[in-house]
Amino acid sequence: MTNHSMKAVSIAALLATSIVSSAHGQAASSAPGALGSTWADTTKMPDFFTGMWMTFSPMVDGNERVNVPYTEKAQKFVDAYKAKRDLPYAGDGCLSPGLPVAMRSGPIKFSYSPGLITIYMQGVGNARFIRMNQPMGQTTPKYYGNSVGHWEGDTLVIESQDFLNEISFQYGVGPGLPPENTLGTNSIGPGPGPGPGSAPPGLLPPGLANALSKAIMGQHGENMHMVERMRLIDPNTIEAQLTIYDDTVWKTPFVAATRKYNRIVKGVSEKGPFSGEPEEWVCTKSITSFDPTTNTYNDKDPEEMVKFLDRLGK
Repeated sequence: MTNHSMKAVSIAALLATSIVSSAHGQAASSAPGALGSTWADTTKMPDFFTGMWMTFSPMVDGNERVNVPYTEKAQKFVDAYKAKRDLPYAGDGCLSPGLPVAMRSGPIKFSYSPGLITIYMQGVGNARFIRMNQPMGQTTPKYYGNSVGHWEGDTLVIESQDFLNEISFQYGVGPGLPPENTLGTNSIGPGPGPGPGSAPPGLLPPGLANALSKAIMGQHGENMHMVERMRLIDPNTIEAQLTIYDDTVWKTPFVAATRKYNRIVKGVSEKGPFSGEPEEWVCTKSITSFDPTTNTYNDKDPEEMVKFLDRLGK
């Protein structure tokens, strides 16, 4: 047998093995009525997959109406909390804020393969993976947790648990810092237009400017978990609801403000600088080095930066 013939046989064998494995995997994950388990389901699911999506709401909740009663331990933490102009997480190196902030920090893109929905979060350059129609199980902690999903009619329901302690976990909304029109970290998320990276006029809701400084951030409990519910309320708008459960922080579940994501399709519905195509994201600077007094970034030790921000909050 010639080398050419041997290569042809090898390739054919590999293809045959791949097809058998694929069919076996698809059959194993499929269940009657379990939408999102086969390639045929692409024509049955709501169209989350065309274009990209962008929310122009703040990355954190900024309205005190979302606050729920704290546990005794959490109340002591909240009473002693010092508001900061910056998100109080991470060190140098652009660590991810985790969920839910990463879903709110830039355009997102849904992709599908049988048994899996992937969401590319361009603002952090990461993807999260939702296993469809599978038991939750348990994994090692991650920035985006261990996520499983299923469809309830036209609603995508995602449950997530197993989160690292390092995520930006919001307890609630506090008084913030003066001046009330300070954004604090003006490079995070779309700011008011005009200008590069700005949101189109009229798309930013009231309260964006001081939402970051009003957010109370802390450490979540070991069993904290999130439930997201997403559905199309019109062909180009996703309505997203988030409920967070953590009985070490709250006496009742925390229900985040409902937010909307606008579909962005290249050549059809571009909004400002957002083209509707996924783009490469590269970490160039750490938000922990932002100096709000000079509106510049400095190379500072993260611990010293936190102390500096604490002084501003006194």
